[in-house]
Amino acid sequence: MSNASRLPPPEIQRAAGQVQGWLDQQKPTLKSPEQIARMTAAERLDYARLWDQSTMPSWRDPRG
Repeated sequence: MSNASRLPPPEIQRAAGQVQGWLDQQKPTLKSPEQIARMTAAERLDYARLWDQSTMPSWRDPRG
């Protein structure tokens, strides 16, 4: 029994590739400060929501 017989049909492989492509697009990518500066407030909020906020350092009051 060869591995070729264990592969899913071509239409399933094609659909899986499309789903994987969509998933890859959903992964957050770092943007440059210039790109972030050009974003609207709503786009910056959506961009911030892509990241796990629990890994951010705790906020420190700059006033002391």
